[in-house]
This record gives sequence, structure tokens and C-alpha cells, in this order.
Amino acid sequence: MWSSEPSPARRRLLGLLPALAAVAGCGLRPLHAGPEGEALDTRLAAIEVRTPNDRLGYSVRRELLDALNPRGLAVPGEYDLVVRLQRSISSLIIQLNDDTTRFDLVLAAFYELRRKSDGRVVYRSAARRAASYNQRQSPFATRISQRNAEDRAARELALFIRTQLALHFDSAQA
Repeated sequence: MWSSEPSPARRRLLGLLPALAAVAGCGLRPLHAGPEGEALDTRLAAIEVRTPNDRLGYSVRRELLDALNPRGLAVPGEYDLVVRLQRSISSLIIQLNDDTTRFDLVLAAFYELRRKSDGRVVYRSAARRAASYNQRQSPFATRISQRNAEDRAARELALFIRTQLALHFDSAQA
């Protein structure tokens, strides 16, 4: 038995078609497609990263290097990315007996992209990411949870910074 009435899922899809057609006609294009994408990947791979010399700085640096050059291109450095980090921890869940059982870790990055040839700042911005972790009965387990939250925040920051730098380079090309 066939019904001439389209299903709700099909109706939603048909309702999206005009919006998809409008987006396709506005000049929207993938950031990493074609020769422009290869040039962008090369420019991102030419960024050398400088972060604070501590565990958190190392984590952010590692994540940034992986995000900026995932294919491991051997490109001479054209830019320095100087990153300053700021970490804060606040109580997120406090029990009735005043015990804190969950914390919010906020990792902020203030960064500048400098051209190596003349040291001129070509892009400057800031970003913040939050990650939560639980207070455990064991101090060691709590510390491991906190480090995990730091690593998650570092990964998210690195991806955000990479996206911002890619958009900067793309707009500079246009």
C-alpha cells in the first residue's frame, strides 16, 4: 500500500533544498579543496610554534604541531606562532556538606603569528576552552583527571587556533 504523502523525513529534506541551493550559489567553497587548499596546507605547515616550557605548554605545542601539519610536510619555517597560556580552575559542583566534587578548568591562549623575516605581527587573537573533571577520593586519581581535562582543552584550543589561522591565510589570499 503506497501513500502519496511524503514521510516526515522526506518533507524535511525537501524543505532544505532551497536553502542548500542558496548556499551553493553564494560562492561558498571548501577551505582545503584544490590547489588553494594545498597552498593553505603548505602555509600552515610553515608555522613554528613557541609555547611556555611546562607540561601544559608542551601539550598545547604538540597538539598545535599535529593540527598545523598533519601530513608532516617538510617546509621551511616562515612564521613563528607565539602562544601565552593562562589556566584557571573553579568549583563546578559543590555538595551540601561543602565538598567540591567537580571542577571546571578553563584554558586561555593569547597568540601572535609573526613573520620570521621581519618579526612583524601578521595576526593576533585569543581563545578559551573549558573542560571539566571530577574530584576523586584518591589525590592521584584526581590529578590524572585534571591532566586529562588539560589535554582535552589543549586539543580543542589547537584545533580552534588552526581554524582561525587557516581563515586568516584564506582571507589574505582573497
